[in-house]
Amino acid sequence: MTRVPNTDSFRNTVSKSYNPHASHFSARRRGRRITNFQDAALRNSFLQCQEQYIKHGNLTKAAQDFNDVMLKEYPPVFYWWFVRNFQDPHKWFEARTRFALSAAAWAAVGHVIGLGDRHSENILLDTSCGECVHVDFDCIFDKGLNLPRPEVIPFRLTPNMLDGFGPTGAEGAFTGGLKSAMAMLRDNRDILLSVLDPFLRDPVIDWKRQRHKEKENSEIAPNSNVESDEAKRSIRVIDERLRGIYNLKNPNSKKIKRVDRKMQDSHDEMASMLPLSVEGQVHKMIAEATSHENLVQIYVGWMPWL
Repeated sequence: MTRVPNTDSFRNTVSKSYNPHASHFSARRRGRRITNFQDAALRNSFLQCQEQYIKHGNLTKAAQDFNDVMLKEYPPVFYWWFVRNFQDPHKWFEARTRFALSAAAWAAVGHVIGLGDRHSENILLDTSCGECVHVDFDCIFDKGLNLPRPEVIPFRLTPNMLDGFGPTGAEGAFTGGLKSAMAMLRDNRDILLSVLDPFLRDPVIDWKRQRHKEKENSEIAPNSNVESDEAKRSIRVIDERLRGIYNLKNPNSKKIKRVDRKMQDSHDEMASMLPLSVEGQVHKMIAEATSHENLVQIYVGWMPWL
């Protein structure tokens, strides 16, 4: 596997971060406490929050516990990585801005093409300039929604990502960059779709997700068009996103019966079918990416608290 020069994973970068203003004896001082997946107490705390929804159907309680038990107990420290590594004020500002804008560009492209598996090892940081770099594009075309614990967010925008953007969080450079990126993608919709069209007939593309699902239910005839149908569905989903429709469907909403509120009403269903302006689409994506109700549903190894 080829290594991207001058990069480190997002997880390692957070692990090396620490808040110099916190007490030396404070458990909240160093990032390695947040990133230590070998810590059984850390994993179990999150799983107990998640079980409020997965096992008991109470998503409101799960999200509240996630906020109280995880986010408040493990506050972000990534802001301080930029302060320590770019001590010249001008370079610090440039690095933080580069991180926000590059994260926004990847977020826009990733959402449109359904790029999943955005765990903390698949997002790299150029340690020389702060630029965000993504790797591992196997989980594409919304495959992440078919994982045992679906990745129900459009892109990674967890607390430490937001902390890296500075005091304004997602507001400011990230939102501005995301609007510009989405506007460019939408303006070039026809060109992008023409580039993606060959995927419909590319034998290299593996549609095994749908194929495996179909095999579980029934025997597939030799001349089945499952792969073609799945490819066309993926292109249609991308086309809708390029027209401003937020069509990321959470499979848990049909699998798990909620006890804390009534089912999604028809107004919510209709809203998910209507095209949004660029500003509206960006607002929706950020809201979904930062929603505690969404983050608490994701696989523990993805480290949603990070």
